[in-house]
Amino acid sequence: MAHSKRIATLASAAALAGGTILAGAGAAGAQGSSEVANDLQLASIALNGPVSVSPNAEGGPTVAYTNEGDEAQQCIGFTAPYSTIEENDIDPREINPNSLGSLGVLGTIQGGGGVSVLTVSPQGEPAAVVSGPGLDLVGTATTFGTGVTSGLRVPAGETVTWDAPAPSEESAAAGVICARDGIIGPRLGSLVNYFGIDPQVVADQANNILGPLGSVGAGSVDGSVVGVGAGLTASLAGGDDTEADSGSGAAPAGGGS
Repeated sequence: MAHSKRIATLASAAALAGGTILAGAGAAGAQGSSEVANDLQLASIALNGPVSVSPNAEGGPTVAYTNEGDEAQQCIGFTAPYSTIEENDIDPREINPNSLGSLGVLGTIQGGGGVSVLTVSPQGEPAAVVSGPGLDLVGTATTFGTGVTSGLRVPAGETVTWDAPAPSEESAAAGVICARDGIIGPRLGSLVNYFGIDPQVVADQANNILGPLGSVGAGSVDGSVVGVGAGLTASLAGGDDTEADSGSGAAPAGGGS
């Protein structure tokens, strides 16, 4: 599936700049762009889902994941520059951790550099830590749940955080892969992929669209506004076949937890 990944479009740009969401969505709809609606939907899912991404004091991203289910999970994850996602035309919703075909996508992400792998500490401490930048993301994902690599245990309703060292100079995207706690052996078929982005990604895209009028900061990015824009733009663009879902961060192909 080809997507431009320009997730901040005229609709979100107008809203974030203080204009009306209808005016922005109308301008985008006038272009006949169902792709615009799809990109807004991607932003909505990333901003409203269980994974949040923000800069930390050391210059890298902090990733927070909230287990919104009713059972404990084990989770691993990764961070990468959002530019890697964009430049390689990767749709995070299509990264299916239950499919060996997705390992190639993870390899592309790792090859772009600026990657941190999120897991438990070598000492098995309960606090969430990052195992380090540039480590073997593909190997970690492949061995997750086999006894070689275990994830961080996240009780139902609780939030864990990782302070990652990379990427340190670009806005980050993050993926968190989880499975129900207590499953022994390979978890193929039971993994769920969640993703999030630094709101600065949306702010930068909005400012690019607004040009000299652009003054949107990351703190002004509102996930609910982007979600409304996704729905309005879809209808004005002629009925995009995917409805905006501002309440879920799970990739549709991720399987059940």
